[in-house]
Amino acid sequence: MKKKKILIVALGGVMGGVEHYIEALSDLLRERATLVSLCVLPELAQHLSNLGVKVFLIPAFPRLRALRFLLAFGLLPIIVLREQVQIVLVNGFLESALLIPARLLGRVAVYIRHGPFEDDLYKWHKNPARYFPRLIARLCARLASHVICVSEAAGKVVRDVVPAERTTVIPNWVSRIPPYRARSRDSSPARHVLYSGRLERYKGLYLLLEALRGVSNVSLTVLGEGSYRKELEQLSAGMDVRFEGFQSPEKYYAEADIFVMPSVGPEGLPMVSIEAMAHGLPCLFSDLEVHQEITAAGTAGMLFRSGDAEDLKRKLLTLIEEAPLRSAYSLAAYRRVGEAYNAEAARKPYLTAFGL
Repeated sequence: MKKKKILIVALGGVMGGVEHYIEALSDLLRERATLVSLCVLPELAQHLSNLGVKVFLIPAFPRLRALRFLLAFGLLPIIVLREQVQIVLVNGFLESALLIPARLLGRVAVYIRHGPFEDDLYKWHKNPARYFPRLIARLCARLASHVICVSEAAGKVVRDVVPAERTTVIPNWVSRIPPYRARSRDSSPARHVLYSGRLERYKGLYLLLEALRGVSNVSLTVLGEGSYRKELEQLSAGMDVRFEGFQSPEKYYAEADIFVMPSVGPEGLPMVSIEAMAHGLPCLFSDLEVHQEITAAGTAGMLFRSGDAEDLKRKLLTLIEEAPLRSAYSLAAYRRVGEAYNAEAARKPYLTAFGL
């Protein structure tokens, strides 16, 4: 039986959670489908090529991002027809407009929603560059043959726009869960804190810097890039903080004592959060709905009040000082990912969603 062909569109200009999701999804689907991708990041293109995906790489146009979307809008019908694609899969906000040509061509159009639409966070007259892409996503989502949400938190928002029968929640997952490695069993305080994620204000790293100010004998390693990096580097002046840029986090998970994700939201389901849990790191998360979801209401990770640097500092100091508590969260986090966020838990619903 001939495999179905799926076109995965990835127009994000920075490697992040969505790009890692696309790579993991390609790995999950490649045995049952022939995959084609339209993307702008050479690094992602290389990763997908290594998985056997046929990649069409287009320029990112970093100074005029709208051009990449216009180019994709023109190329998508050509690729769909030439490659005999049956299913088109899109992510992101402006990318949702590509659902229009996909449906006009009579193809199945699947929209992956990684979080809320966020159009309520901005005013059209104050921040049109952020408002209108999010409004387009809300409107175009209704055109999708099916919308897949990566968390229950995202699903609740999407079901207000798209009928429930065309909406499915399939949580993000960790492709390969390493064997559990117990963290230090002695009573020494923690020394190494890790943050990994985009360096944007909504990710809340400034709260972690504020919480760590004045805390001695504790270092912070920051992985990631983003438009807020310069401000964060200025805020961390005089502190034991290392900005490592975009890096594969594997070795950093092994070296860290505590992982912190202080995001103020909105969030879908942060890949780095469940990856840190899968590596047995004791985790401290803001109490966003999705963090309550992945930690089973705080049983598999400590939560602090979102946006509250003082509460973050209190909880972080508790984890730093109490080794038995860190060990308990370490094991609970690892078990939680193994039960709910593994590749097998995602495989069947995705194969069903794509008719594979």
